[in-house]
Amino acid sequence: MNIADNIIRNKLKNVYFIWGRGKTTVANILQNKYGCCVFSTDEARDRNIAYACPEYQPFMCRNFEKEYGVNSFWELPKEVISDREEHFLQEVTPMIVADLIAISERHETVICEGDIDYLAMIPIAEHFVYLNNCGTKFDWFNRPDHENIVDITNKRADLTDEGKAAVIQNAYDAVSGNEGVVPDWVLENGVKVISWDDSVTSEETAAEAAEYFGFK
Repeated sequence: MNIADNIIRNKLKNVYFIWGRGKTTVANILQNKYGCCVFSTDEARDRNIAYACPEYQPFMCRNFEKEYGVNSFWELPKEVISDREEHFLQEVTPMIVADLIAISERHETVICEGDIDYLAMIPIAEHFVYLNNCGTKFDWFNRPDHENIVDITNKRADLTDEGKAAVIQNAYDAVSGNEGVVPDWVLENGVKVISWDDSVTSEETAAEAAEYFGFK
């Protein structure tokens, strides 16, 4: 069964998507000011993995650590991490859409922040902003839901100090992109870009997003 895009779009009419760098911080500010419900794709990841089956979500079900003979995801070659994430997002996005439809029926305004198959969402939703950090250094691991990755690595007894440093560096390399460069797909699809740097507060960035979304 295929559900037409216009039907899904109607179901997601009160869902607002925040993408790019700093999205969690901005989403939380908007939640505190406007009472929005915030849906984090990161927080839903483990639950969605539990629903996955090899027939429909093969990448979500693969054990890459076992395949490559490593003890953690961040020891995988960065090309493998990138490829796995791309396919993972393609498979998990329908699950996220199902979650958002259910949540949108219970809340007046829903903010979805986190990674998703962006190009798949553009035809079926209406409200997007992309946060561009203008080259300001952004530490992906310096946040409560990510910093344990570094902590766990540093506590591993099977690695030397050099090995721990190598794993952490590999993780940074894998998540680092072209800082300050707006992706082509954002520009080509007319997604609203909100730029920020060290001279702009998170509250100012959130206020610009709220104005664009029409929050009152």
